[in-house]
Amino acid sequence: MRLQTSVNGAAFVLTKFRWDRDLIGLKNKINTTFTTPEIFIQNGYLVIRVYLNGQRLRLGTTNDYTVAESGGVGTGFNTIIMAIAPRSDDNLTADYVVP
Repeated sequence: MRLQTSVNGAAFVLTKFRWDRDLIGLKNKINTTFTTPEIFIQNGYLVIRVYLNGQRLRLGTTNDYTVAESGGVGTGFNTIIMAIAPRSDDNLTADYVVP
């Protein structure tokens, strides 16, 4: 038996969710670009949620971070661009859904 959940009528197997994953990148108060260990789904209902020291950040060009496809359009989202560079002792994690 597989547990499933739904978002606006679309069913997703719970094993497709990734929780509390460390973002990859140098935390040095200069670098603002980080990646996820896997490609994630980014659309109107399924979005990545990024946390800095446990506090959820806001997605958007005028907010805390944006997302991008490092391989170009159609290759899948895996890049996080922070508005402010994290310090070396900051904890930077994310929750997301994989395809």
